[in-house]
Amino acid sequence: MSVSEEDSSLYNIAFALITGAVASFFVAIIVELSNNYRHNKLAWYELQDYYQCITDYENMKQALMQPFSLQKAEENARYNFTEEEGNTVVTSRDNEYKPKDIIEATWTQLPNIIPIFIDTLKYKKAFLSDKEIEELKHIIILHNQIKKEIHTILLMSPMIHNAINHPDESYLEGMYPKNILSDMPEWIKKHLASRESQNAMERLAHDIVSDTFLSKQFLKNYDISQNGIDNYHYTYDEQSIDDNIEYDTEEDEMEYNYPETEEEFKTMNDQYYKQLEESQRPFVSWHIIKCCFDISNSIEELEKIIIKKPYYSIFLEFFKKFDSDSSNQVNQHCA
Repeated sequence: MSVSEEDSSLYNIAFALITGAVASFFVAIIVELSNNYRHNKLAWYELQDYYQCITDYENMKQALMQPFSLQKAEENARYNFTEEEGNTVVTSRDNEYKPKDIIEATWTQLPNIIPIFIDTLKYKKAFLSDKEIEELKHIIILHNQIKKEIHTILLMSPMIHNAINHPDESYLEGMYPKNILSDMPEWIKKHLASRESQNAMERLAHDIVSDTFLSKQFLKNYDISQNGIDNYHYTYDEQSIDDNIEYDTEEDEMEYNYPETEEEFKTMNDQYYKQLEESQRPFVSWHIIKCCFDISNSIEELEKIIIKKPYYSIFLEFFKKFDSDSSNQVNQHCA
């Protein structure tokens, strides 16, 4: 335009191109900003439960890891009372009221946070960053590993014998018409009922890991805490299942290997799986602890992203002021 005449065709063409390009540029910026605003506003509403879940997790974690002032006052009062009586040994009234470590704090909150994480990843993935999607997938995989451990424990319980050999065939009455069920061969009925019983065991494992009370009672003999890591060591060579039994006569050996009745077989089988569960208990505890610790690390990464969000960053920064050094201690054992 600067080198051409004002009324020339070249000047008019250059003028049209420049004005059109500049106008398109500003329109594109406005449209892009508008779309980003609508997307961010929609993401804010869609991810409310997700943001609140992580904020509540951090709040509850710090509450569980720090002793309450009431607990401190109670312990001081009990100490002063026992000191007056001449007894210097003071034990806590119940482990339930003691401060938790990061493993216990995460373990107790899994039933509350996992359903929200699954729902967010399944239905609201478009509003998440790549890092958030990666961490949420990692958390769900770890949770499935915990569920698989619980399912394995169920398989070592007496119920698996009844599920395979004595399934409840009356369950099929709600699945098939009566005239079809009456003419169905017995071996098909038994197979279908056994399969449904085993599926029910998988649902039971899911219900156990999804409920705080059930998981606590079901794994009451398992140490899901920092102590479980400190006391864990590989014991396969030291404690093996006693399946090599010496027999006085050949008849005793035949009687052991080939029980005459189903009840004898069931008793022998239950004893075997009981020994197997006890021998595997330290490793199962360690594996669940490792999964909980990795879940807490993944949530920590999610918090780093959410802490940039307005409103929720205020709460996260406040809760994290009370963060303890227990995670660093566990990291040394889990690494």
